[in-house]
Amino acid sequence: MASTRGLDRGRVDADAVEAAFAEDLAAFVRLQQKSGLDVFSDGLLRWQDIFRPLVDALGAAKPESLVRWFDTNTFFREPELSGALAGVNHADGLLPDASVPRPRVATLPSPFMFSRAARTDRDRNQLMVDLAGTVLRPVVDAAVAAGCQLVHLEDPWIGYFGIESKDWAPLREALELLHRDLRATLAFHVYFGDAGPHVDQLRRLPVDAIGVDLVETDVNELGSGWDKGLVAGVIDGRSSMLESLENTVEVARHLADTVRPRNLYLSSNCELAFLPTVVAEQKVQRLGEAAKRVKQLVSV
Repeated sequence: MASTRGLDRGRVDADAVEAAFAEDLAAFVRLQQKSGLDVFSDGLLRWQDIFRPLVDALGAAKPESLVRWFDTNTFFREPELSGALAGVNHADGLLPDASVPRPRVATLPSPFMFSRAARTDRDRNQLMVDLAGTVLRPVVDAAVAAGCQLVHLEDPWIGYFGIESKDWAPLREALELLHRDLRATLAFHVYFGDAGPHVDQLRRLPVDAIGVDLVETDVNELGSGWDKGLVAGVIDGRSSMLESLENTVEVARHLADTVRPRNLYLSSNCELAFLPTVVAEQKVQRLGEAAKRVKQLVSV
């Protein structure tokens, strides 16, 4: 951030900014490796928000209006998606950096959240389906070809605002466009709210894993005998308090024994960008410690 501000104010040149990005990315990769994570991310360090690189690749109108990102002190530029979608013809700037070890994770907005956060004159459910097939699927395919084993769709919209019953069918249609013949794990991650009221519908979605914010959701609402994976948000990305290793492992064991998902993935409940860097690093380390301990105790 300091380097990009310096570039805007003429204090540094573009090479200095590139060097700063490279240094931060290398440090982030080292942290993930040292922590023993199984899938690696570039942290979306070059993404201004979760939508903007996709909007730029679409050639859509440049977003101008700043909108608060749910109830946080961060903001995003509201995508302008009126009219027909041109489609994404290139994935430049949309894929994890080539320096990130494999297997990689690609993080994208879910088609539901994308269609709801946009300014549009179109029917939002049809926009959701079009976004899935025309915009997100080409990026997903490029990401898998580039070594992404996990495609992580963020959807705080459902957790925070909810979803109407009539919207589930088009959401399933949109996700089927992303999941069909996909040679990677597709995860749909609900956070910033209680997923409990939606668990039955979430388990019917055509995805490989469902992500749940376990800071907001009672584990007893998840049911049992899942035929999908569970991305368990056991690390709080909005609190500076470091989770107890013992408690985190116990929650994971409980999930493995009672929910019995096909696969269990330990994660943060949301992005860690809301935390000071040193705290975020500690949370990543704690996540790796918990995962290592759980692998020794359970077989999920």
